[in-house]
Amino acid sequence: MQINTISLVIYAALIVLSAYNLRLAWRLSKLQTSALLRRPKDILPDESARLQAINQDKKKWKILGRVFFWVALLVAFVGEMEELAFFLSLYSICNIVVLRGNIATLNILVAK
Repeated sequence: MQINTISLVIYAALIVLSAYNLRLAWRLSKLQTSALLRRPKDILPDESARLQAINQDKKKWKILGRVFFWVALLVAFVGEMEELAFFLSLYSICNIVVLRGNIATLNILVAK
């Protein structure tokens, strides 16, 4: 078995993205446990608009992430390992964007 440079880059990207994904998930869980959230009536209208925009963006990325996950699952049965790693990398990117949106949402809702 011979590994070419493109495969090596894909595997390295998957490792780095997975580590960053875990780091963001850890950060989000720490924020959730330590944050004191404001009541809904204390949220300003401009913050509410930002929250809606973030939620719409997160929905799009979640759907795209699900598509990449199912493609990766299909590739796991009929494709090669490099293709699987590529689609898992794309899935990790989608998860990172969603986690960053969750962190941004939590930062808006934290009591000041």
